[in-house]
Amino acid sequence: MATRSYTRGRQQTSGKTVDRVLEAAERMIRAGAFHTATMDELASAAGVSRATVFNRFGSKLGVLEALFTRAIEGPEMEAIQKALELEDPVAALAGAIDAACAIWDREGYIHEHLQAIAVLEPEARALIDEQRDEQRADLRGLARRLARAHRLRQGVSEARAVAVLHAVTSLETFLWLRRVYGLSVRQTRDAIVDLAGSLLRE
Repeated sequence: MATRSYTRGRQQTSGKTVDRVLEAAERMIRAGAFHTATMDELASAAGVSRATVFNRFGSKLGVLEALFTRAIEGPEMEAIQKALELEDPVAALAGAIDAACAIWDREGYIHEHLQAIAVLEPEARALIDEQRDEQRADLRGLARRLARAHRLRQGVSEARAVAVLHAVTSLETFLWLRRVYGLSVRQTRDAIVDLAGSLLRE
């Protein structure tokens, strides 16, 4: 019993340490300081040793990858999957757009940083490509359901629907509408719904 309690205590401590590092990294990213921060500065912000950060993550890229993984396993991503399971494909589309806007609003800065690093880091590129492939597969399934329900506008193929939906629900589109046009999250969501709606029969 004592051994089990000790092991469980160490696991909890380890989890708390990881959370502290990830939370410190998140604060730095939001402040625009992560890119230039050293491992020492990250460790100091998290209140842990430099060795601890290296042992847990290996590098700053490892920290960013852990943040990315936490984001795509979070409640917003679960909301997308639940929306896609709705019986009505049009309702599924609306729900998926709501959830996508929520995750881009909350976690988009992490994805954006990872994309910037991916230019020079193949491992980061692989993470992004995997996430996009999964998104494309989900949208392909949704487009197929819309087509079978005869909800796609005449002349719109499944392939075209997937391409348009992938574009309008992307991080790039979300940030463009938010930053360049100054739309609120709600206005951005409504604009994306309108763009996606152009694929549907009236």
